[in-house]
Amino acid sequence: MKINFRKTKILGKIADNKSEPDFLKSLFDAGVDVAWLNTAHQGEDDTKIVIDKIRSIAPHMGIMIDTKGPEVRTKGIEEPFTVTAGEHVYFSGNTEYKKDGATTIHVDYPNFHNEVPAGTVILYDDASIGFTVVEKEGDALKCLVQNSGTIKKKKSINTPNVHIELPALTEKDKGFIRFCGTHNVEYITHSFVRSKQDLMDIKEITDQFPGYKPFVVSKLENREGFENVEEILDNSQGLMVARGDLGAEVPLREMPFMQKKMVEAALKKGKSCIVATQVLDSMIKNPRPTRAEVLDIANAILDGSGAVSMSGETAYGDYPIEATTLMGDVMAYTESKIEELTHYPHTPTVSTPEFDFAKQVVAEAKKAGAKAILAPVDNADLHIALSAYRPSCVAVVGSSSEMLTRQLCLYYALRSMYLPEVTLTAMLANIDAGTFAADDMVTVVTALGEYKTVRFSELA
Repeated sequence: MKINFRKTKILGKIADNKSEPDFLKSLFDAGVDVAWLNTAHQGEDDTKIVIDKIRSIAPHMGIMIDTKGPEVRTKGIEEPFTVTAGEHVYFSGNTEYKKDGATTIHVDYPNFHNEVPAGTVILYDDASIGFTVVEKEGDALKCLVQNSGTIKKKKSINTPNVHIELPALTEKDKGFIRFCGTHNVEYITHSFVRSKQDLMDIKEITDQFPGYKPFVVSKLENREGFENVEEILDNSQGLMVARGDLGAEVPLREMPFMQKKMVEAALKKGKSCIVATQVLDSMIKNPRPTRAEVLDIANAILDGSGAVSMSGETAYGDYPIEATTLMGDVMAYTESKIEELTHYPHTPTVSTPEFDFAKQVVAEAKKAGAKAILAPVDNADLHIALSAYRPSCVAVVGSSSEMLTRQLCLYYALRSMYLPEVTLTAMLANIDAGTFAADDMVTVVTALGEYKTVRFSELA
């Protein structure tokens, strides 16, 4: 196994229509750590084909399935069309509705036109186009177009400050959660999580699959989710700061504060945290990023985020390999300077034997200048605790569970290794020759409560 010494993880969204094996291998070689599949744009058969391709290329890579959640999207649009600022268009959840002489935009929530009041601002596709609701007319909302743009199928619709009575799980979501249980998918990322109950609804389904224990990541995309972040974290393995819809749901001025508070909350609870959306958006069409995007990656790391994701950059962009390579380079350089820039004041407040011990190990490795922590201990709780204390080096961890090996791919600084028998001898045998020099210091965890720091040559 070749050890990647970068600690922050990269998520890459994979589309079913851009998943050729050669492309996936190039993407994974460039540095993608977790493959993220968006069910809003895929059916179960399409998803299974993509999963099989990923497994054939990278058997121990984590796969994340993104459920739709209580969101509204455009529906029934065969061909893209333009809307012009100043004109009136009609929004309707009734797909049979048409207005003579006017443009109608259909959405996939049948009661949409009955729940959105006059005066509401409707935002399309991460707020790229705005509409003001003038009045309700029958089964539609008459709206004034604020700015010109192009309307496409399956794009997000947001109504800031208006609560839509959508169920936490659509029928398609329920089907995909059962799909995850059937195919042992490591991560379920649920969209628009608003409270603990949304997560209980998922658990009710996953409990129907004995032995299946997915890691659930909550996407926080509105104020309700942000205000309930504590209980959401207590009932999931981590969160995603999903800035696309979040930026359409709350005033933009609040987003920096909300992102930092969400990362802080995850750090304190020892949970994973992902910063997502438009991180390298310009690289969908350009070979080089904006300066602001580079700073965005670095600042997410300095805040303490354990992972950063790409969506369009890898799913349909023109420069997916370049974007992945660039992101990895920025991450690695920022990590090398992290001691000069931040001191991680937000350490875990969790107190368990694993967390208490991990704190000692991470401190020891830093003091000794260790190149790596080697943890051939079959204890995922300990592995996650090591990540939570943000070690100054990578932690190579062993697991006899293939699913846990893939689940640990998401966590900061962890490089997980599948070992049928988890021993130091087996771990060393699976590390590529030349990874460590003889004089490199390594901190070795031999059991819960037992560790030592030695030169790598002393382990031979």
